[in-house]
Amino acid sequence: MLNTVDRVDIVEFRWIEGAPQSGKTQRLIETIVEQAEAWSHLGLPQLSPRVPTPLQVPQSAPPLLVLAANGDNRSVLGDRLGQALGGRHPVEVTTPLGFFEREVLLFWPQIAAARSLTTAFPLRLQSETELELARQLWASALGEGGALQQPGVAIDRQVRRILDLLQLATAAGIDLEQIADRLDRGLPDYLSCPALAIQTAARAWFNRTQEHGFITYGTILGLYRQHLLTHAPYCQQLVERFSGIYADDIDEYPAMSRGVFEVFAQAERLGTLTFNADQFEVEGQTIIESLSIRRGINADPDALWALRSQVAPEYCETLTHAAGLSADLRESIFTVVYQPFEFKRLPPRIANLATVSRSQLLRRTAETIANLVQSGQVAAQEIAVIAPGLDAVSRYALTTILAGRGIPARTLNVQRPLSGSPRVRALLTLLSLVYRLGDRLERDVIAEMLTMLSPQRQPSDSIDLPPIGTDLAGVAQFAPDIDPVRAGMIADICYVPDRDAPDLVSLDIFHRRDRLGYRASTAYKSIVTWLGEVRQSLAKGHLNALAIIERIVRDWLWRPQMSYDGLVELRATIESSQHYWDVQRQVARSSPRGTTPAEAHDEERAIVDRFVCLLRSGAIAADPFPLEVGSGGVNAPVASVLLSNIFQYRSTRQTHRYQFWLDAGSALWAKGGTAELFGAPLFLQEWQGDPWTEKCELQASDRRLRCVLADLIARAGETIVLCHSDLDTNGSERLGPLLPLVDASQEWSELATGEAVMR
Repeated sequence: MLNTVDRVDIVEFRWIEGAPQSGKTQRLIETIVEQAEAWSHLGLPQLSPRVPTPLQVPQSAPPLLVLAANGDNRSVLGDRLGQALGGRHPVEVTTPLGFFEREVLLFWPQIAAARSLTTAFPLRLQSETELELARQLWASALGEGGALQQPGVAIDRQVRRILDLLQLATAAGIDLEQIADRLDRGLPDYLSCPALAIQTAARAWFNRTQEHGFITYGTILGLYRQHLLTHAPYCQQLVERFSGIYADDIDEYPAMSRGVFEVFAQAERLGTLTFNADQFEVEGQTIIESLSIRRGINADPDALWALRSQVAPEYCETLTHAAGLSADLRESIFTVVYQPFEFKRLPPRIANLATVSRSQLLRRTAETIANLVQSGQVAAQEIAVIAPGLDAVSRYALTTILAGRGIPARTLNVQRPLSGSPRVRALLTLLSLVYRLGDRLERDVIAEMLTMLSPQRQPSDSIDLPPIGTDLAGVAQFAPDIDPVRAGMIADICYVPDRDAPDLVSLDIFHRRDRLGYRASTAYKSIVTWLGEVRQSLAKGHLNALAIIERIVRDWLWRPQMSYDGLVELRATIESSQHYWDVQRQVARSSPRGTTPAEAHDEERAIVDRFVCLLRSGAIAADPFPLEVGSGGVNAPVASVLLSNIFQYRSTRQTHRYQFWLDAGSALWAKGGTAELFGAPLFLQEWQGDPWTEKCELQASDRRLRCVLADLIARAGETIVLCHSDLDTNGSERLGPLLPLVDASQEWSELATGEAVMR
């Protein structure tokens, strides 16, 4: 049985470390190609045939298991490996979470037997439904006077904290029974919480999910460690299924994934690990620091760094290539930021755009980018705008201004809540009318629904709503049969508000129907007729909620030539509804009870009510521009300016010739563009049991800032422009950690016509 704490000499493994853009992934691919056929020379056991022997089917080599940090990196790595190997050896490329989830599902019968579970097959919970079910489970403890109630912390925030602590514990390979002790010892007084109650709630949720046949991120990691990773027969089967393991950027992996590498090491399988590490000079001492992006978000680079000492020295490789601006400007930038009194004038490749207000900054940044592109100095796809937090106002302002100059812009992995879509809101309103959910209806949403359900097709153009921030030139205008003014009139007169029986009545009660016109009257009558027919079918049991949602999409919302944004919104809504009802059916199966048709209808009505509330809360989002290898987006132009926050930019390993650092004076740069999960430092290997003090937080912020700077500098090919406003949107003065960098750089206006910007 494997003990992941003991030292394991990794004989056949290779270790590759280096700074960002130093060539680690390329070396990993080269190593995989070199070792792809090596398994046959190591005397590895053959896999048992999956078909009867008389068929004489030749047996292929076991595949190589290749891990990437996230889905975007997996897509890139998989394509590059496919080209390099040319099909000569089977390769399975996945992410750590994807691997753990697949293994838990594959060996679920074994896990279910060990835990005395009766569920035949588990269902993966989305984070939104996980939050809702957990809140229901802990309802009494979260209420007034409950054990989990904490002054100043909202209920949803407290639920999210408990779920995050469960994930942190399982990702670190720590028993749930240690949560309370770590919180009591490590949290400062101002963050104190009911630790024992939280531990009890986390254990109750861990057990309840399995009883109901659910799995989540946290339970997947816990089940894999408890029932598979420490089970000798599974470990033996794992190394028989794969001839080697290769992992890129293991500093982004949870600590418990270390045990998987040691399983392959004990079996003397081939493998290669890459690690993002960089060297910093601090007070004359050289420090090797991980550049992990997900430290504090279930990743523990220190736990994985310990593997380096177990690899034979001759198999350890350090790549020293300095990419981007690192070779020339890295030390100067670090000196200015961390030793501002030793003032240095930075070279022209570090410039600044400084304004008083943020609105001025957004306009000037967009106009500067437009001038660069239109002058031919830089292509649009060579420019990235990076911010610690890219809010909707910034996205809209930059995109609109650039679009007005004929330059497309795209946002990297933006998550827009479905509740922000007028199509989705109209769907939810009509669904609420069908089920007579009066508490979810009001006059304004009825008027919006009437407008959205009655567009008139233009003869030669699409009538689809253009996405926010796009150039309106040449785009057909939205021309509904029921315009907003008439929709408001109809809602005032014909909508009958009632908590239990809201309705839309006939236009016969409208004394001035002539003010509506033929088109609006006809469109409204068709909506009322459709509503009556669907209610009749529902009463007869011919329809259910999912069928009604699909029917709304088919009859009212879907149209040919719809934009990609619209298709994604509708698809995400249908998929979310399907998942939500799957969860409800799973809950019903685990606690069956007989109901009459009337009780069944009331139960379905209650489920619809909760579903409408969930979507309207903004908890579920759709990504209209998913990352795609080579193009940066399915529907986004290739030649477009990239807008991104720090976290997404670093996670997807982007590089650009020009980087514009938006809000350079913001204090959020020290947070790396993201925030750690609550209590995360207490579940890292480096924590020694001491209280987490303000000094520890300052040191952590300093480390994050060093990592962000080192990473972004290496990903900037030619120029970094620091975009700074003296005041933020609240009128407060900006005093962020990069302010010395802004002061030491040259004003952009001094360089705009010079050779320095072009070179």
